[in-house]
Amino acid sequence: EAAPTPRGTFPDADQGDAAFRKKAMEDKEWRTGVKAAYRALIDETNAQWQAIKATGLKVQFIKPDQEDPYAVSPRQAIQDVVDNNHLWVFPTTSGFGSDLEQLSGNPLMELTDETIDGHQLRANDVFRIVHDYFGHIKDGNGFRAEGEENAWRSHAAMYSDLARRAMTTETRGQNSWVN
Repeated sequence: EAAPTPRGTFPDADQGDAAFRKKAMEDKEWRTGVKAAYRALIDETNAQWQAIKATGLKVQFIKPDQEDPYAVSPRQAIQDVVDNNHLWVFPTTSGFGSDLEQLSGNPLMELTDETIDGHQLRANDVFRIVHDYFGHIKDGNGFRAEGEENAWRSHAAMYSDLARRAMTTETRGQNSWVN
C-alpha cells in the first residue's frame, strides 16, 4: 500500500513563528488582553493563597542541595498534606535559575509580599502552591499527564473566565513540557 500523498505544503515553521511574534508585538489589543488575563490570574491566585494560609498549611521550599522529598512518587505530596498539613515546593528560582532578569516580561515573575523560608515569593511560586493544593491535593489528582489534566479541570473552575485563559496557558504548557 502506498504512503498517503500530502495535500499540499505547509509554511516554514520559522516564518509562521516570526509572523506570529510580529503580530503579537504590534497588536496592542492582543497584548492588553494577555496582560489582563495574567493580572486576573495573579490576583485570584493570591486570594486563593490567603484561603490556604488560613488552613495553617506549612509550606517549605526544597533547598538546592536537598533530595526531592517526594522522589518515590509525587503523590507523596498529597499524603504529606493529608497527614501533616505540610507541603514541600520547588521554588521558581531553582527552575528558572537566579538570573530572572531574562524573564522580566513574564508577569508570573513579579515579586509578591509573601515569604517562605525567608525568601520573597514570586507570583509563579504562589500559583504553583495554589495549583498543587486546589488542583491536585483537594481532589487527589496525580501529577502525570492525566492527573495534570484532571487538576486543570478541578482548579480551572475556581477562576474567572479571564484568569482561566492564563491559568490554562500555564498548566497545560507545563504539562506538555513535563509529561
